[in-house]
Amino acid sequence: MSSVKANQPYSLQQSGSFTPLLFQGEGMGGRCTFSFLQKSRVGGRVNFLLLLLFHFPVFAFAQDSQNIKNGIAKMNEGNYDVAIMEFSKASEINPKNADAWYYMGEVYFLQKEDKKAMENYTKSIDLDTLNAKAYKGRGKLKARLEDYHGSIDDFTTAVKIDKLYSDAYFNRASSYLLLKNYKASIEDYSRVIQINKKDFQAYEQRGTARFQSGDTQGACKDWSKAGELGDMKIYEIIKKNCK
Repeated sequence: MSSVKANQPYSLQQSGSFTPLLFQGEGMGGRCTFSFLQKSRVGGRVNFLLLLLFHFPVFAFAQDSQNIKNGIAKMNEGNYDVAIMEFSKASEINPKNADAWYYMGEVYFLQKEDKKAMENYTKSIDLDTLNAKAYKGRGKLKARLEDYHGSIDDFTTAVKIDKLYSDAYFNRASSYLLLKNYKASIEDYSRVIQINKKDFQAYEQRGTARFQSGDTQGACKDWSKAGELGDMKIYEIIKKNCK
């Protein structure tokens, strides 16, 4: 997981005594996660001219990198307006800086300005077709807009670029889960666990996928492992479903 975990929930109503809640990943990184809960609930004139000609581009690119660094810091603080200003400056200095557009997409995603987020993620991808994080960002946006098939396409591209991109596998698993493709969902959560055996969220979510598929025993084992790794809230779910 990334260091940014300020996830905001929106509900996904289904039948039964529990409501899975989809927590849409936010900030850098970000995941879609589900939990079963009760329903009640970012020197001279010539030489100087030569210096300008040969060193200005280097200064400019150094400056756009600093703007991005500043923007990330402001995004992490939740100061989204200033973050956008910094990323916009970076894109003005170097319009081909794919990261500047990607991070603007991230901020607009956090602000729920979906159209602007989509435009910026896509601009980043157009500038750098190997930008895995931009595909992942656009994928999580599509998932929030309930375009689960489209999100899977973007997450799939992300993991083709970076075969160890655990958050992209995780988010693809969540989209498969929403489409009730439990086998594919379980396989992707298992890939996340292969990358990081101490990822308690992957155990929790694989357990949810197994529970939904009818494998209560497998679900309870995964939830128990999530608990061992520090996910204490999982024990309420175990109490209700693993008798």
